[in-house]
Amino acid sequence: MIKTLLFGAGAGARLFIENEQRERDFIAFMDNDTRKYGTDFAGIPVMAPDDAIALEFDEIVITTQWVQDVRKQLIEDLGVAPDKVVVPLKQQLKKLEPFRHEPTHELARQLVRGIGELALRDNIPVTIDFGTLLGIVRDDDIIPWDDDVDFAVPAEAAEQLKNWLPTALKQLNIPSGWYIEVLRDKTGCAISVLLKWPSEQSEVRPFITSFSARENRAGTSYHMPSLGMWYAPAQHFETIETFRWGTTDVPVPAQRESYLEFVYGDWRTEKKDMKLTDYNHIGESSFEDFQQAQLSVTSSSS
Repeated sequence: MIKTLLFGAGAGARLFIENEQRERDFIAFMDNDTRKYGTDFAGIPVMAPDDAIALEFDEIVITTQWVQDVRKQLIEDLGVAPDKVVVPLKQQLKKLEPFRHEPTHELARQLVRGIGELALRDNIPVTIDFGTLLGIVRDDDIIPWDDDVDFAVPAEAAEQLKNWLPTALKQLNIPSGWYIEVLRDKTGCAISVLLKWPSEQSEVRPFITSFSARENRAGTSYHMPSLGMWYAPAQHFETIETFRWGTTDVPVPAQRESYLEFVYGDWRTEKKDMKLTDYNHIGESSFEDFQQAQLSVTSSSS
């Protein structure tokens, strides 16, 4: 068993534990949130990084999205040997492939086609983004080992999208029981709208459909829920193009292939086992940035 410290006591860490419990002996969590010190998460003690590195361990696995910042902290500030710092595969931090379940996979297709078609009809400036766009353009399908559906919306239209979405969903023949969460920044502006089903929903396996606000700053489109960790040239999101997927036109970023190259590099080659550090461009954001953002969540049901 690999004696493992985890850096980042959050949802991804809980899933990493579930996925890796046969291979690893989990010793403790490290975290930069002082409020968590002395508590347990998933039955494992949470400690300050300075204290945790004094323990006997084989590896430190980074289970937070602040990969760049944390890796630098561990190696440069705390003196951990680089070969003991592990960036896990994205799949290790996720539920195991909900789209391998065909009814769930079909629901994801239905949502992308239905929402995309209705958004074009109603002039809602939504575009398909990230892995969902990649699968549709490259494979003519939603990637079966993905675990969510990604849309983007201009920051100034996020509230409009939030108000429009429940009405749009009721026009689609999708399972009932869905609910919507809205992530807001400290000014009260919506920066992400999330469509979810309860985990106990029997018809489908849980996955999230996200509508992430993007803000144009000096020619760069910043993905606001990640505090700009994801970014791209603004030209891709200044206009919406359509892409014929089967019999349906769906909204996609302008110059979709060059956008995919910016995000993924060689996007035409399948890369099932990806890490955050494998993306072609990724910005830096820190836990301190997240604290200062003072994000909050509200929810409403169908």
